[in-house]
Amino acid sequence: TVDTVIEELDRARRDIPEAELFVLSEYCFDTPVPPAVCDWCARNRKYLVAGGKKPLNGDEFIDTAFVISPTGETVFEQGKSVPIQFFNDGLPARDQKLWESPWGKIGIAICYDLSYSRVIDRLVELGAQGLIIPTMDAVDWGEHQHWLHAHVAPIRAREYRIPIFRVASSGISQLVDAQGRERVTAPFPGQGERLHGRMLLGATGSRPLDRFLAVPAVIAVGAFVSYLVVCNLRERFKPRSR
Repeated sequence: TVDTVIEELDRARRDIPEAELFVLSEYCFDTPVPPAVCDWCARNRKYLVAGGKKPLNGDEFIDTAFVISPTGETVFEQGKSVPIQFFNDGLPARDQKLWESPWGKIGIAICYDLSYSRVIDRLVELGAQGLIIPTMDAVDWGEHQHWLHAHVAPIRAREYRIPIFRVASSGISQLVDAQGRERVTAPFPGQGERLHGRMLLGATGSRPLDRFLAVPAVIAVGAFVSYLVVCNLRERFKPRSR
């Protein structure tokens, strides 16, 4: 509930007064960030990233991460690029942009977006220096699923050489540095857990080499297969000596 969220934000602010940015999970709200939570940001002069729904026509929506400023205003929002198949997960985001935060350029992707290289490639191409990943991992998906899902962030961080802060509703939350090392984690199932740390935004991330070799490799394999097919056809229709 909104009251619970505000209580937890107050508790986190008291325990970690130096924190400038707070992050909540994907689908923390069924709406855009409620006015009471925006008011909390204004009262405490803090930034907040929180997952919610951006309503469209009828029952349609976009699963969205909203950024609330210390004035209580929504200053940035990013929709989920790849909604989960067979789930009521909204419509795909219409575009991808970076949040020009006070600390640097931050890319925001939502949950399984992190598993799609084409989604993260785009953020890195735009100049992302770090990633924030609000995530919703249901408790009943089981510990093994959460354990597997938690392997993605370290791989991506190492791959692109940028830090990642990933907050899961019930899964394993992580702060991962640009070398792919987990600096802080919060365990499954996650209720009442909290993690905090400093995400160091340095150089812009870079796409791994295999992104550039993929197309030439596919062409080379296609050419080789074509050559084998031609050789096979020649052999098959080669005149036989009598």
